[in-house]
Amino acid sequence: MGLEHYHQKRDFSKTPEPKGKIHHRNYHRFVIQMHKASHLHYDFRMELDGVLKSWAIPKGPCLDPDVKRLAMHTEDHPVEYLKFEGFIPKGEYGSGRMIIWDTGKWEPIDEDPLKAYNKGHLRFILHAKKLGGRWDIFKIRGEGTWFLKKYDDDFARPLESFDITEKEPQSVVSGLKVEEIRENVSSQAPRKRALFKGFKLDLPESPFPQSLSPQLATLAKEAPEGNEWIHEIKYDGYRMLAFKEGSSVRMMSRNHKNWTKEFRVVADAIAKLPIKNLLLDGELVILDEESRPNFQLMQNSIKGRTDKQFIYYLFDIVYYDKWNLCSLPLLKRKEILKSLIPDFHPIFHYSPHIVGSGNEVYEKACAYSLEGIISKLALSTYQTKRTKTWLKLKCTKKQEFVIGGYTPPQGSRTHLGSLYLGYYNSKGDLIYCGNVGTGFSAATLREVTLKLNERISPKNPFSLKNPPGYKTAIWVKPELVCEVEYIEWTSEGILRHPSFKGLREDINANQVTKEEAKSFEEINRDFITQENLQPTKHIRLTHPEKILYPEDGITKQMVFDYYEHVCNFMLPHIQNRPLTLVRCPSDYKECFYQKMFNKSSSKELQKVSIESPKDHEISDYMYLTNREGLLGLAQMGVLEIHPWGSQVSHLKFPDVLIFDLDPSPEVPWSRVVESAFEVRQFLKEFNLTSFVKTTGGKGLHVVVPIKPEHNWDVIKEFTHSFVETLEKIHPNHYVSEMSKAKRVGKIFIDYLRNQWDAAIGPYSTRARPHAPVATPIHWDELTNNIEDTFYNIFTIQKRLNSLRVDPWKDIWLIGKKQSLNLDDKN
Repeated sequence: MGLEHYHQKRDFSKTPEPKGKIHHRNYHRFVIQMHKASHLHYDFRMELDGVLKSWAIPKGPCLDPDVKRLAMHTEDHPVEYLKFEGFIPKGEYGSGRMIIWDTGKWEPIDEDPLKAYNKGHLRFILHAKKLGGRWDIFKIRGEGTWFLKKYDDDFARPLESFDITEKEPQSVVSGLKVEEIRENVSSQAPRKRALFKGFKLDLPESPFPQSLSPQLATLAKEAPEGNEWIHEIKYDGYRMLAFKEGSSVRMMSRNHKNWTKEFRVVADAIAKLPIKNLLLDGELVILDEESRPNFQLMQNSIKGRTDKQFIYYLFDIVYYDKWNLCSLPLLKRKEILKSLIPDFHPIFHYSPHIVGSGNEVYEKACAYSLEGIISKLALSTYQTKRTKTWLKLKCTKKQEFVIGGYTPPQGSRTHLGSLYLGYYNSKGDLIYCGNVGTGFSAATLREVTLKLNERISPKNPFSLKNPPGYKTAIWVKPELVCEVEYIEWTSEGILRHPSFKGLREDINANQVTKEEAKSFEEINRDFITQENLQPTKHIRLTHPEKILYPEDGITKQMVFDYYEHVCNFMLPHIQNRPLTLVRCPSDYKECFYQKMFNKSSSKELQKVSIESPKDHEISDYMYLTNREGLLGLAQMGVLEIHPWGSQVSHLKFPDVLIFDLDPSPEVPWSRVVESAFEVRQFLKEFNLTSFVKTTGGKGLHVVVPIKPEHNWDVIKEFTHSFVETLEKIHPNHYVSEMSKAKRVGKIFIDYLRNQWDAAIGPYSTRARPHAPVATPIHWDELTNNIEDTFYNIFTIQKRLNSLRVDPWKDIWLIGKKQSLNLDDKN
């Protein structure tokens, strides 16, 4: 159908709808827009054949498989319409309000979806925020009459119990209902104004963040001196972010749990502040009789066992009115914060600071039996991660630990004897570090035991097979975190005289590691200087607070920082190569592929024109040459980087071979490891040195660098023959065909990576849970004791810091000397 009818019906000088164009690539995206025009209906649009195939559904989609919904076919819309939400002016076609009711990707069930559409029956699976599972859309009679029907699967629900259009009327993008869309919204944008008399913000307006990871401090042995540092009291309570949008307030912990119900009195007080939009950072505490924060009282108050008043000590402000303040210096942010907090408020307390004299401040804090101090660099920006611009010093040794089990009670003791404690190391192992059996009240014994009994497991979660008392131990899933005070660590890595302080429901278990205090000299070794405290001048990172991995609270800023950290390791393997990118602007669950250079591509990327060997169409592809290009990918929301096997200087002649070992689900890891070594040995018979990396998935890549002297056809023929030979030698172990039926119990060796295509790049993140990283390793590291998703963006950085030798240090040097030694060199 094309876009002729769409363009003819609209005056683009009046309507904000996108004019758009026909695209040459399809990413199988879809959108459902609630459209309040002359009558309310839902516009269902699917990306197919370079446009959005569109249907108007009067009653909207229904999850009941016994209900068919009328879908009237309308004109094709441009792909750019996927993101349209707003008001279509009166007098224009489709005049009225429109919201993005749902959006995501559709997965075709038909082998040729365009052919199926042309025949009038399209089958697909939806992956979105509201809709999921299998659906059918089919033509019944006439030219434009279709029906949309839900397939009977796990996503189906009877209409009488759940009408999704009634239950979820809001936009998945803005959160607005269709009637809340304003007319001429673009012309009503207010001008930027001064914050208050005598104080101006030279900042661009930015949207209010819906989530944010707080800045965290690094544990230090001594306080820094000098007036460039300020020092605050370290409060013994719950770190809490307050999100205020209008009269709505959310209290969110550092692990992104909503605590508004528990701290309703605080939320209600924040709601009364005269500023419309605020994001405040502070610590919620309960004070004892001597006005000192008391964590046990805090625990009791949350459980309703005391009527003591919550105090919210505020020490930072992240967002004010229409401005994100992260880029402002700390002292400027605190100046703004102090001006907002009412004097002598019963709940809000401004956290004061002292300039300089760090060690003296620390000694006074400990003398008053406080928890410690936080030292902050006065001109530092707010960063959504753990940094060395904030340092923490503790007066007593306290830390969070994961609970992995407990011992039965003995004598007059009830509920439990002691808790097995542990922490995660850089490899992801839970390390046993002792038991704690003191510090419990009768109430906490009962509470902790109830929570543990909900998590009982037959499996010992620790890497140590037989911790003390293991024969009678009751193991639990390692999900609960507790705070423990102790005297010191023994030389065997066991806590000496630990005492239980309370559960920490505001901290995720998988982020608990052993805290080791560093000297200021150690911190200074890799400390960033005042000159580069500001975000990189080359890359402007928008929405740094956006959470891309919800389960772990990993933000766009964290991914950006990760790529900056691994840049020197990663660049040699991805620079000057065409790239295929997996972009995930919302989070890792909603992604799309991008190969072509377009307007949304980072300005730091380069483009190269490549003629397709299939249709000879010339298109602009992307590649990068430097650090700025890599960080530009992070700004684009890229979670997977797939470089080609050839460079832009010799596109037709690859310089690397990849054998992708992809095991069927039932194949044990030990067989995958064994197979990698078999491939390595077989390659040695061709005098080829190989390297290995995990993929962040479930398999391995065996990588062979070569001279760029053979074209893609020769490389494909060689790798195909290589894999077929392995398959003949071990028919029960390997398969070279993609068919799922033939792959059962075997390892599919994908040689098709060796064509005009790409494979996951070394050190690239994956768009999968917990942010795994494709990791180059030494061959002698490849054992049965590791799993493929062994490293993620947190653990890989510690690995790189401790590496003596880069596992792939000589890969390209070897490649320059390594040839396939084929008779026919093309």
